[in-house]
Amino acid sequence: MSFKTIAAAVDAMASRVPLKLAVVSPFQTTATPLTYQGLRDQTRALASWLRGYGYEKGDLLVSDLPNIQENLVLQIACNRLGVGYATAKNAEGLAKFSKVKGALASTGGGVLAEANLSLPVLTGEFVLDLIQNGLDETVIEESVNDTLDESSTDESLGHGYYNTTTAYTNLQALSHGQEAAAVLHMTEYDVVCVAVTLCHPFGIGSGVCSALQSGASIVLPAVGGIQGCGVPSERAAATWQALRSESCTLLFADTHTLKALPMDSDTAATLRSLRGGVCKTGSGATFLDDIVMLDNVSLRTIGQPPETD
Repeated sequence: MSFKTIAAAVDAMASRVPLKLAVVSPFQTTATPLTYQGLRDQTRALASWLRGYGYEKGDLLVSDLPNIQENLVLQIACNRLGVGYATAKNAEGLAKFSKVKGALASTGGGVLAEANLSLPVLTGEFVLDLIQNGLDETVIEESVNDTLDESSTDESLGHGYYNTTTAYTNLQALSHGQEAAAVLHMTEYDVVCVAVTLCHPFGIGSGVCSALQSGASIVLPAVGGIQGCGVPSERAAATWQALRSESCTLLFADTHTLKALPMDSDTAATLRSLRGGVCKTGSGATFLDDIVMLDNVSLRTIGQPPETD
């Protein structure tokens, strides 16, 4: 099945397996697990709200939301409108973007909160409350029947600008997802732990888009202030808990997280359901021949292929 946008993949799965669990952030108390129907409806409603707020196709929204469920909902909502989702580490990075219309700052201070942009800067607390409590059934029903400009959103349009002005397109994200799904033989029965940042091609493309195109469930273990790549020990602890509590079958992680996993006497029980996954070993998006072992589970590697003479 081929899609032009990330949002189109969500919609297809919402039609095929509407009540299948799409995304859960198990240790995030503010997040309600979403089915594919719920993910479709919530992202459509938020997209409709963002459009009413002033965002249009081709604009950029800069955000520093950490790796929480609302980050994914916001990225897919932007994707519906053809609005690029951008990240910037500092004021210099923010200044490099030419089409930033507004920002979503996770806190009331910092670079984004103080930015002078066309639209007033939204706060993370406001948007999190909006997603969890403000998009009521009436708004969702109206937005589902409201025709967003998705027909003009093409696969070459930039989806993410993750600390770079170079676009990560719908086509790239979906292609990376398709490849990962094929390599891992992913199905809708898989539970996919994405233990890497959603603001990186490996996280949103290989990890999230492989699940979205397969109808699998996504588990986001990163919570509680873990932003960007975060602290490996914190990500590892949250990942370990998620693998155990959600009976994950596949894992997307990097070498730093894997090395920090708290392997203990319950390792066999924690990994009982895990059948495979992918470990990012460096820059690049090529599947390599190397295998990384996590106890008795083989993980494929992805990175930059070695140079050949």
